[in-house]
Amino acid sequence: MKTLKKIGKIVAPLVLVSIFALTTGVALAANAWGPPTQPTNVPNNLASAILNVTNWILGFIGLIAVLIIIWGGVLYLTAAGNEDQTATAKKTITWGIMGLVIAGLAYAIVYVIYTVWI
Repeated sequence: MKTLKKIGKIVAPLVLVSIFALTTGVALAANAWGPPTQPTNVPNNLASAILNVTNWILGFIGLIAVLIIIWGGVLYLTAAGNEDQTATAKKTITWGIMGLVIAGLAYAIVYVIYTVWI
């Protein structure tokens, strides 16, 4: 058992140093292979900037809608046959789905306007 501890004390730092050296070498090599390029997600006009902000906001709204649907599912599972709580859970799920549909339609409208404008 003492031998395994001694081997572990030697091997573990070597493995960590090797992983660090490998990842650092790959990162440095990736930067050295060509000229620096401009990131592709940087907006170059006002319409692209508005589309980026709108996509972020709609993504956040979609996330909230999914969390509401999950919360409604939790309420439904914990209702234990209580009619009032089951009705509340179903209403919560319905509103969450409606929010998700509205966020999807808003994204579609913004995307169509963006493609027609640009």
